[in-house]
Amino acid sequence: MNFTDFEQFFYREPFVESVTTGGNFQFISDEEIRGAETFIHRNGVNGLDTYLSQRLDVWKQHPLDIAVVGSSGVGKSTFINCLRGLEAEDTGAASVGVVETTNEPTAYEYPDFSNLKIWDLPGVGTPNYPRSSYLEKIQFEKYDFFLILCRTRFTENDLWLASEVKSKNKRFVFIRTNVDSDLFNEYEDHPTTFNEDEVLQHIRNNCLEYIRPVDPTAEVFLISGHLKNRLRFDFGKLTETLMRDYPSLKRESMILSMSVMCKEVLIAKVAALHRRIWIIASASAAVAVVPVPFLSLGFDATLVMSEVEFYKKQLGLDQEALTKLSQVYQIPMQKIEKELNEIFPLQHLNSLRRFVFDFAKKQAVRAAPGEFARYVPYVGTAIVSTLSFGVCYAVLYKILIRMEQASLKIIDIVIDASNQMIQQEQQRQALI
Repeated sequence: MNFTDFEQFFYREPFVESVTTGGNFQFISDEEIRGAETFIHRNGVNGLDTYLSQRLDVWKQHPLDIAVVGSSGVGKSTFINCLRGLEAEDTGAASVGVVETTNEPTAYEYPDFSNLKIWDLPGVGTPNYPRSSYLEKIQFEKYDFFLILCRTRFTENDLWLASEVKSKNKRFVFIRTNVDSDLFNEYEDHPTTFNEDEVLQHIRNNCLEYIRPVDPTAEVFLISGHLKNRLRFDFGKLTETLMRDYPSLKRESMILSMSVMCKEVLIAKVAALHRRIWIIASASAAVAVVPVPFLSLGFDATLVMSEVEFYKKQLGLDQEALTKLSQVYQIPMQKIEKELNEIFPLQHLNSLRRFVFDFAKKQAVRAAPGEFARYVPYVGTAIVSTLSFGVCYAVLYKILIRMEQASLKIIDIVIDASNQMIQQEQQRQALI
């Protein structure tokens, strides 16, 4: 894509729509509006930008604690590493072994977001963790969500724990691991009649027979557990359920703390990031802290630039994230860069500050004051400039949607690479 085409995409009107949501965003909550209006009523506009800016970091204040539990050998450590985007030999990865490696509750922080901890818990029913004292020993109340894993079938202890979690009004899900190994074994035994969908459905039904007595509406999520396979099977549905069912006060914190590991997470992140735009646009319009050269309206360049960099990190478009994908899925970095360049030219992605300045100036020239009135959340209050709000809103919205498209493209590339790796492994095994 040349720069002229890129300009036309960004500067055309009306607003482009989100690919994953079709533009169906929740714009602003009544609670946020009431909070800002209360502040203005008490303090006037003075300090509104600081108040709104502080709202951007509220999500970092919530501790998030997810418990992973299951019997010895079900693959808890491997699964925890997969959730965190790590391989067994990476720094900070959970220890993976052929024998039980969990002797006491162990917390693993999420990379870059230490408020999210994944806890590797000892299984129920061991000599050190009998049912009678299990909940007390693991400090049950600290966990928001329980992920109960099995390798073949869920045990009586697993079902007992699920009942206890449910009785105390906490959330849990059942996860069946290592289905990739089961599929391979089934193919080895029945190469002429093998049907992947039928095998997976058989595994699912077998699990449901055991767990439905505990919860008639319970689901079971079939996964591999390995990082290279996390775009296969039910991993996306699992993360979607985790985000959807997380305690409401912490849900946005959960979404923003996770890495982009599948399209389900991307959809949630884009919606959450969109909800932040009105805060930044309002803060920028309330007090013109850093005027942009040649721009006749107030524009808090520092705040906007910080948010655009946040988008880049949140949507997995930073260099560290792309390099990790290249290594795990054996994708040449040149291929990733070539595909990205077609959607968000690297010269702009790697020089966001200059790009945002240029974009804001051109957006201001094209904007009409009345055009953005419907987006301003405090109509009738002493906010400085509807036009200022609108330009900031347009800049952030259009960049977010373009980065969303770039992230979607990366996910598609990873899916293709993952499928190729699977085919190569099957061919290799066939020759043994």
